Amino acid sequence: MSLDYPEIGEAIAIHDVLIDEFGGALGIRDEGALASAIMRPQLGYYDGLIEEAAALMESLANNHPFVDGNNRTAFAVTDAFLRLNGYFIDCDSVETYEFFMRLFEMNSFRFAQLCPWLGEKVRPLTRTDGD
Repeated sequence: MSLDYPEIGEAIAIHDVLIDEFGGALGIRDEGALASAIMRPQLGYYDGLIEEAAALMESLANNHPFVDGNNRTAFAVTDAFLRLNGYFIDCDSVETYEFFMRLFEMNSFRFAQLCPWLGEKVRPLTRTDGD
């Protein structure tokens, strides 16, 4: 199955919307880190959509490509990637926040922790889920 991937410009647009909506500083801190994060799931190394989503989420959060809002952007761009391919992250904002904070507090926001979580939370889109 051929997958669709977010582009750098789309990640920037998502970031900007999140900053406008929830606050923080606009701007890209490291263009190379952003490009690296966006390209990582496309390298052919990962086994399927969930692993590619985990790689994208980990890289966007840990590479800190933006001045602010990296974690929010990591979640939103990963969800957009999944939606491009007919899936979404089925998780409320409180649960997501608690999961993210727990991993960051343990210094373990890593692929190995993200894969099983996404495996539990990712669901196929239906007509009622929207796009």
